[in-house]
Amino acid sequence: MADEPRPSTTATRTACVIAGATPEQVAEVGVNERIAVRANALGTLVTGRPGDLVIDYAEALPGPVYDVMYNAQTGWFSVTVFQGLNATRWDNRPGDAAGYPRVDSILGASTPMAILAVLDIPPDALGYSERRLL
Repeated sequence: MADEPRPSTTATRTACVIAGATPEQVAEVGVNERIAVRANALGTLVTGRPGDLVIDYAEALPGPVYDVMYNAQTGWFSVTVFQGLNATRWDNRPGDAAGYPRVDSILGASTPMAILAVLDIPPDALGYSERRLL
């Protein structure tokens, strides 16, 4: 249908990093056909559409679990950090209404590109590219 938005350009894309966990440990907690699981520098990177599996990972594994979301249409970028079921969030939107208590940085990084680097997430996993004014 020509009038429907293309999910690849309008949907919020997600990746999560489960620190200290192997891909095998993550798979034991749960996988689905909409995700890819691989090792990364911190533990395991999950890309695709994990949905509620992020909460399952946070509850079952020591973590922390870094849930990264990006919407290319709006420019919204956030990282929710789960330690167990306790969560904080880094968010590029102004104000205090981030849904969780705010943090100023993720592992010392405070810009989206730097956050992706410290979490060892390739920017293209989220379709992320920095917007620059000329």
